[in-house]
Amino acid sequence: MKKFGFKIIKKDEKTKARSAVIHTAHGDIKTPAFSPVATKASVKSLDPNDIKLTKSQVVLGNTYHLYLRPGTKIIDDFGGFAPFMGWSGPTITDSGGYQVSFLRGVKPKITDKGATFRSHIDGSKHLITPESSMEIQKSLNADIIMAFDQPLPSNAPEKKKKEAFIRTLKWEERSFLHWKKIKSTQALFGIVQGDLDKDLRRESLKFILDFDFPGIALGGESIGVSPQITSQTLDTIVDLLPDDKPVHALGLGGGVEGILESIERGVDIFDNTSVTRMARTGLLFIYPEDGGTRQNKFRYDLTKSKFKDNKNPISKVCNCYTCQNFSSSYIHHLLVSNEILGARLATIHNITFINNLMDKIRNSIENSEFQVLKSHWLNRS
Repeated sequence: MKKFGFKIIKKDEKTKARSAVIHTAHGDIKTPAFSPVATKASVKSLDPNDIKLTKSQVVLGNTYHLYLRPGTKIIDDFGGFAPFMGWSGPTITDSGGYQVSFLRGVKPKITDKGATFRSHIDGSKHLITPESSMEIQKSLNADIIMAFDQPLPSNAPEKKKKEAFIRTLKWEERSFLHWKKIKSTQALFGIVQGDLDKDLRRESLKFILDFDFPGIALGGESIGVSPQITSQTLDTIVDLLPDDKPVHALGLGGGVEGILESIERGVDIFDNTSVTRMARTGLLFIYPEDGGTRQNKFRYDLTKSKFKDNKNPISKVCNCYTCQNFSSSYIHHLLVSNEILGARLATIHNITFINNLMDKIRNSIENSEFQVLKSHWLNRS
């Protein structure tokens, strides 16, 4: 079995941006890379062939949801959530910490032992600890897994945030020790928490580096909330990010500006649900050549009536299956009619758009033109 590894191909001379490759047992991931989210072992409206059509290299599954349904025994019998869903490439799982902290209806009770919560499906009572999170993720058999943490909203009381931060360090240590105990071949990433507090963020990252986790994940509500806040958060630790470990930003990727600013600060891989959620509601990404700018957030709403009789594709420069075969008028019709095909075609386009951007960024770094590319995208009005 191929071992997990990380190798930088080329670093940008003026920033922390880098082109690299993550080696996993199920294939290589060329970075920077975007991971669509397969929450319940499904990228909504897409099958595995569709996911490949979008040029996706990796998908992320959700530990909380897959633990509750269909359950770890069924997935373990299939050899993991990737073969369960028919996906043959690399995979990632989160730890479940975010869902038991934020999902409506779970009514969590958090103690140092772990998180006790009610299933949002049937109200049954469950407990996830750092140790059981490692066991669940072992059954899910992802190539990259996350340490169990306790994220809190940025507006939580300072006392609560400090308690959660200290607890997260203890939970990450327990996650790491149990991961070692069960001799998992998966790559465990420690999660940097601390919101916008520079001292806490740096303490969290140093903790992860001291334990020598195989990778680093960036967590907290301040990641992905806006390009400005994301940049501010990353600036607290960017000087400490090492060259020998991949960096994953949890929940990043809803827009071009945040992606570019984060990659410039050393992010290698990221996941986001809004890319596909926006597609299902008719918000489609467009390129600078189509009139995409920072002001219109590189997207337009295809459900608007002005697209009703538009015979052009969503984008004149996009190479996705949708743009190569269908008109904006047809996709508009599907979306406003709530036809399932509309969600599929729109999702294919949005994910392909992000992956095309990743290709452009990787090439720009390797050709020492990252700043040129960033200027091309972000300085257009």
